[in-house]
Amino acid sequence: MAEIVYSTAADSFVTHTHVGTDAADVVGDATDSGTFHNNTAIYYSWGVRNRTFAVRGGGSNSSFRNHRSFYTFDLSGYSGTATDAEFYFYSDNLGTNATNESTIYVVQATTLAGSTADFGNVFSSGTTLGTLYGSTTISTALGYHTITLNSDAISDINTAAAASNTLTIGLMGYYDYNNTDPSTNAQKIAIYYSEFGGGGGTGADPKLELTFTSAGYSHNVLGVASANIASVNGVATANIESVNGVDT
Repeated sequence: MAEIVYSTAADSFVTHTHVGTDAADVVGDATDSGTFHNNTAIYYSWGVRNRTFAVRGGGSNSSFRNHRSFYTFDLSGYSGTATDAEFYFYSDNLGTNATNESTIYVVQATTLAGSTADFGNVFSSGTTLGTLYGSTTISTALGYHTITLNSDAISDINTAAAASNTLTIGLMGYYDYNNTDPSTNAQKIAIYYSEFGGGGGTGADPKLELTFTSAGYSHNVLGVASANIASVNGVATANIESVNGVDT
């Protein structure tokens, strides 16, 4: 059974600019805040961006810039066990098809505050990044891009659904995720948010497509607990919707 979960209006981007000699300073850690935050934009041409600029008259200093995007998915009201998860987001690569400039990463993020403080939410603590959920390359054609989320993501989805919680994910650029200086390269990925499509499935809304297993027949039969019944007359309990016309 497939279910669609759309991103909430809390989805956002946070930018961070740092002038110095070490690109690691703009990557930061869990305590770092960005320099600008927006959770009402319909899209941002640099929703994921990694760039280094020379500073005129700055000596050995450079201006390092990292932009991250965040999505939130309300999983309250969903039951069953998710076995597959696809993340769809509308985006466009405004740079080149080079691997380092087209690859983005999806990581587990902590709960958003809705401010520049969210920049560090891609870290679980300190400089330890949240669990990697998957990665993909973004083409230079505007449209949906899809990431098949891994088993760690599916486990977190099921945990959040069971507790009626929200799953938050962060999008990071290649240089940002790998903590390297892009030097003369530049990653520029346009990212679209829930406000662009208006929500509810207009063809551009960020979304999760989740496949759930059926709960199957969940009642006792002749005094035998359902947990101890694998099948009824050779039919697996997961495939039984009703018995003698009574819904499961």
